[in-house]
Amino acid sequence: MQMIFKVAFGLSVSLLVAAGGAWYVQQQGASSQAAPARVGSGSNAWADAASIGAAASAAAQRVRTPQETRNRLFKEGSLAGTEPSGDWCVGADQLLKPCEGLRTRFEYYILGLGEVSIDEVRALIEDEARRAHGDKPAAEIMAIFDKYWKVRTHEYRNNFVQTDRSTWLPVFEEQKAVRRQILGEPWAQAFFADDEASFKAYYAQLDTGAAPPPKSGEPVPQMEPGKDPAAVRAERVARFGEEAATRLDAVDKQWDEWDRRLAAARTEWERIQAQSNLSELQKQDEMAAYVQSHFQGKEQVRVRALLKLR
Repeated sequence: MQMIFKVAFGLSVSLLVAAGGAWYVQQQGASSQAAPARVGSGSNAWADAASIGAAASAAAQRVRTPQETRNRLFKEGSLAGTEPSGDWCVGADQLLKPCEGLRTRFEYYILGLGEVSIDEVRALIEDEARRAHGDKPAAEIMAIFDKYWKVRTHEYRNNFVQTDRSTWLPVFEEQKAVRRQILGEPWAQAFFADDEASFKAYYAQLDTGAAPPPKSGEPVPQMEPGKDPAAVRAERVARFGEEAATRLDAVDKQWDEWDRRLAAARTEWERIQAQSNLSELQKQDEMAAYVQSHFQGKEQVRVRALLKLR
């Protein structure tokens, strides 16, 4: 279920962010058209309200300078203490070349939406690109950004429903076509090839009926009391393959054997301790002889520690 959500999120994220971006732009426009609040009293009340409303509208419409936006995001805002990710994708020859890093760089600055407007984000990206590589590459970068923003805010015809797999492919194919139509094949490939390949591989894997591949850090299915060994084995095969599942089975057997031997040693130690005719030193010596004959090497050290032997 977790894997389905992550892949589904990857498929639909551009739709969700696009909707959010469109809403934000609409709200910015609406804020400048809001009716002024009534303040004060007497004959000057409406004049005061109109004046305040005009000032608020002007403030809302004023676009921050790139430096002001930089201060807002990196000194006062959510990007404080971070460094831009991605890359400008400009080579040593000062030519812009399609690469995924530019999309990552765009998305880094787009994270500031809500604290600043999209116009201010755009101006900041242009200023940063110009500082890094000069006017010509910066102009080319902004041409790509404008196209990328069109992809991000595009209104798609097909609706994505996470729980309905019949909606996945139509959304995927429409997104793929729109990306190439707006960005062109080279930049669409550079920006989205990995995402598209991951989705197709996951979708094909779901058709096999197998469980999704494990994520890094995901726990291995363990044999535990109350679990069906056959079910655990099947889950391991589905997630890791037959060979790996066999190796895990062998490890399980080794642990089972260790637990059995340790339990026997604990029982023997309890039997020895119950013998009142032996001194404490004799009990320790007898148990040491048992450990010596039933365990080897580092096992002896471990048994002594677990049983708290001297």
